[in-house]
Amino acid sequence: MTEVSVVVPYYRDQDGLDRLLAALAAQTMPAERFEVVVADDGSPEPPRIPEGLPFEVQVVRQADRGFRASAARALGVSAAAGRVLAFVDGDMLPEPGYLEAACALPLADPAAVVVGRRRHADPCVVEGGWTPGEELPEGAELAEPVWLIDGYAQTKDLRQADSTSYRFVISAVLTVARQVYEEAGGFDPSFVGYGGEDWELGYRLWRCGARLRHVREAVAWQLGEDFGGREDPVAARRVKNAEAMTLAAKIAAPTGRGRTLGLGAAGTRGVRRVGVRMLFSPGENDAGGVVSRDAPVDEAAVVLGVDAALQTFPAAPVTVDVSGSGAAARGCLEDPRVVAVTSPEDEALVAPALDEAPDWDVLLHEPLRPAEAGARPDPRAAAALLLRLERAGVDTVVLTAGGGADRVREVGRLTGVRGRRAQACGRRARVLTLPVARLGWAPVGPAPDLEGWWGGWA
Repeated sequence: MTEVSVVVPYYRDQDGLDRLLAALAAQTMPAERFEVVVADDGSPEPPRIPEGLPFEVQVVRQADRGFRASAARALGVSAAAGRVLAFVDGDMLPEPGYLEAACALPLADPAAVVVGRRRHADPCVVEGGWTPGEELPEGAELAEPVWLIDGYAQTKDLRQADSTSYRFVISAVLTVARQVYEEAGGFDPSFVGYGGEDWELGYRLWRCGARLRHVREAVAWQLGEDFGGREDPVAARRVKNAEAMTLAAKIAAPTGRGRTLGLGAAGTRGVRRVGVRMLFSPGENDAGGVVSRDAPVDEAAVVLGVDAALQTFPAAPVTVDVSGSGAAARGCLEDPRVVAVTSPEDEALVAPALDEAPDWDVLLHEPLRPAEAGARPDPRAAAALLLRLERAGVDTVVLTAGGGADRVREVGRLTGVRGRRAQACGRRARVLTLPVARLGWAPVGPAPDLEGWWGGWA
């Protein structure tokens, strides 16, 4: 039974494919354990497969409708039989131990995602007969991208990955357990043009609870420099900017679209980094604490609190309980980012499906604002705080109106993206209780000066 399917996107590079197939034939993993699927992205002539290879090879083809490597990989997966998918680009040369090193975790763990180590060599080495696994001639190794080296160091080889770590998921050396690949939705075939499809898949893999790892021992060589070193700087920047604009409609992390863009943009999957739920009725919050209320919330306070929330997280959807509000208050809340509900049992207050859930869910049981008169929210500081908490391993934050110290506790069950990731990592979710006074905020209170808030003096 085939355990591993090596999926190779291909376009008009027979020499590169021949070298890659020869490198795969030299793998220490027994050939009967893997197959190779060559996914041709519309080459004028189909690739030729050499005779005598020790593993099975099949070729699948799609029409030439532009650079569609992502669609080619997805097509290759549809024909693959393995429970582990090893994506290797056609211009890569894996060392003999590559597949064993890259596939060990995904074969043992259906949620595992492995990024190998892509190294770079002068293309002239193959003319001298060099093959992967041999020592390179002096001066033939080219520098690895510093941003990747730093990214893997900062994330402890992706063990401490967060919502911005998708940037270190490289499809040239990507191995994924089929189960988590399919759960995340696989490569998006809508990508046309160079780059971005691996980052977008990496982001979805992270959201659905994949266990990411950078395995340094899984080495494959690329002949020539990384993209950034191969192109004219101006031309390369144009390509990267086009990639960034494509990803902005698909990735909700601040490194993907900033902190304000992407409100309902066409092509989004509906995700946003932060969602704010303002629930003012009695009930149990997401961290298991019971909230009680003796009197309805002042409707002006509701309007001010929603305004403060939108100033803090401009791209966030805000769900707000308007059950005690009049027509004037509801008119003020007619904003495309605001969903007004009249009951805590309303469907809009139920945690959404994972592909629609925000990365962070901020639950407020009373309206809040900066405590100092005339002060306004600082969106950059708020986003930076969430990122610090994320990297500290906090899964959710409960804001309290009282004083006291911060408190971290563990809970057995937590809904949404954070709870999913905690469960996938085999641990209890970590909840931070944080007094709003520590952030320079305070409850809005009854009868606020709404005119002064909007005017800037209150």
